[in-house]
Amino acid sequence: MQPQTFPLELPVTWRCPLPLRLVATAESESFREHPPGTTGLPLPPHPGGFGVVRRHHVHEGVDLYAPHGTAVFAVEAGEVVAVVPFTGPLAGLPWWLDTYAVLVEGPSGVVVYGEVTPTVCAGAAVAAGERIGNVCRVLRHDKGRPTSMLHLELHAPGSRTCPEWLDTESRPSVLRDPTPYLLTCCAAPADLLAQP
Repeated sequence: MQPQTFPLELPVTWRCPLPLRLVATAESESFREHPPGTTGLPLPPHPGGFGVVRRHHVHEGVDLYAPHGTAVFAVEAGEVVAVVPFTGPLAGLPWWLDTYAVLVEGPSGVVVYGEVTPTVCAGAAVAAGERIGNVCRVLRHDKGRPTSMLHLELHAPGSRTCPEWLDTESRPSVLRDPTPYLLTCCAAPADLLAQP
């Protein structure tokens, strides 16, 4: 995989989607060493990073490990355009537990907050930083890795579904890399933003 490059300036700055400080990491075992109140922002080749090839597909988003029940906040203002089954039997993926995705359309496109229990409904207007759900357990079996996480995707404006990126196909046209936006959250952790 080619090293990723990111634009120097983004048209929009996101707020952190979790009440945790994000620490950029390419190390897949870094979750074992994060101090309380932090979680990794996975960068390739970390298996939770955007665009990383997995067993039968390419990872469509970024996985931010967090304890079950952790609040999930809107990264920017927008409208909830859909709340849909994301994993588990309800989504036709019985090897995972049932979770949902909240799709919010805003200035940067459609942000997909996956593997959550939603606290909002389609049609709701949300402010940046407003709670939209809670992280829930997605993995059926504990294999020594985190079993709950926020799976975050970025889609082009107008997207209303969460397409799969098969390893034998090109990237879906609506899919964007959310990593540059999340890196701005690393550069400005919540405790620094609160200072005058």
